[in-house]
Amino acid sequence: MQPHEIYSLRARDVMKRRIVLVSPLDTVYDVLTKMQEAECQVAIVDRADDDDAYGILTYQEVVYRVISKSLPATRTRVGEIMAKPLIVVNPSLRLPFVAQLFSRFGIQNAIVIEEHQLVGVISSSDLVAALVQRKTE
Repeated sequence: MQPHEIYSLRARDVMKRRIVLVSPLDTVYDVLTKMQEAECQVAIVDRADDDDAYGILTYQEVVYRVISKSLPATRTRVGEIMAKPLIVVNPSLRLPFVAQLFSRFGIQNAIVIEEHQLVGVISSSDLVAALVQRKTE
């Protein structure tokens, strides 16, 4: 793949549009079940109101904050362990700049917001998959 090809891709080209949106009051067990049913690696935790920030639950948070502490997933609320606030990406942001954000903040995922609406999630695996996919085309 030529550098200019990956540079021309934008967040909207590789983001996941399927979103598991959950309440901070949901249990970790219930959210993990929803994530597996939807084949999603992350769940976005909804805002309390328009002025609030979104949160995120990933398998990493579950491992670090639930399993490692022997907490019961059926009684632990997502709001207790989620990561919040999140880095927000514009859908027109080019992939190298998304990668720079991930590197600078040491993150693996970001939400994609367009006109104040949640439209997707982009992850480091989406960036890598885009690089590999373009190479094989």
